[in-house]
Amino acid sequence: MLNNFRMRKTRSSLLLFTIVLLITSCNRERKIDADISDIDINQPFMRFDRELFLFGDTVTVENVKQMRQKYGSFFDLFCSRIIRIRSNEDTLTAKDLTQFISDSDVEEIHRMTDSVFSNMNEIQKNLLDVFKHYSYFFPEKPVPAIVTYISAFNYQVITADSTLGIGLDMYLGEKYADIYASINIPLYMSRRFTKNYLVNDCIKGWFQSEYDPDSVKSELLSQMIYQGKLLYYTDALAPEMPDTIKTGYTKEQLEWCIKNEANIWAFFIEQKLLYSTVIQEYVKYINDGPTTNGLPKESPAKIGAWIGWQIIKAYMNNNDNISLEVLLKEKDAQKILNISNYKPKK
Repeated sequence: MLNNFRMRKTRSSLLLFTIVLLITSCNRERKIDADISDIDINQPFMRFDRELFLFGDTVTVENVKQMRQKYGSFFDLFCSRIIRIRSNEDTLTAKDLTQFISDSDVEEIHRMTDSVFSNMNEIQKNLLDVFKHYSYFFPEKPVPAIVTYISAFNYQVITADSTLGIGLDMYLGEKYADIYASINIPLYMSRRFTKNYLVNDCIKGWFQSEYDPDSVKSELLSQMIYQGKLLYYTDALAPEMPDTIKTGYTKEQLEWCIKNEANIWAFFIEQKLLYSTVIQEYVKYINDGPTTNGLPKESPAKIGAWIGWQIIKAYMNNNDNISLEVLLKEKDAQKILNISNYKPKK
């Protein structure tokens, strides 16, 4: 497979005029303008992770009723997915929540999390800014409330109705890298378990709650376009976010992608991968990992997502009349590819 990924030299015989035109065309990138200066939104920000531990040693039935009323469907989702309570019966819920907060490991996770996130003003401000952009692009949609929680190292982001939940214990940072390693979380994942990636993961989680990844056609091109939309959506909602954070790539991996964009695209074409519906054939170009198996070791994972992003940018650059909302509603991946005129320069 590696032998099929060939470096291609740029032809030097092009006329200077042609080169100038090519560079001008390739550098044309549509700005995603959003004036949010006059947008005022009410976005509740609730520390469920702290409130749960304020009950002391025992969670009562009355406490359960109060939390269910305050947190709505998020509370039920937390109980079923994190605590794994199999019944909504208040007495059983109170008992299992008491057991959860009394567990010595969970108590230690709570102490670590409370220390790292003693002040969340900056994160709250950044999320408010993100959802002001969201409100600008999708004025008819409600802005989600933000709820923080402890997942016992199970979940980063969960969504329930109009609530976005953040598992703060999944963003403790490098200081606690050994803890993540001790529960067999690979380094390529845990290096992103820092505050820097929290907002990005929130954007991704909210996108997936609105545009179900399970509804995407099992085909590499369709999967690439879906992932490309997600990254472009992130461009719109967090314009100042570095591309390394959006992609999860290191600086070196991102530079490798930029340098080899034409080679990657040619590889997909030559190997006839774009229209593959065999998951085992294409999943390695979409899924996370330390690198992409079969490509040079310098290549990052999710290389298909990165190419999908470039296709989406080309599509939007060539179609000023298409809004972000219209883009996200377009489900025909082939149509997007055709209209994009995507042709990475060699």
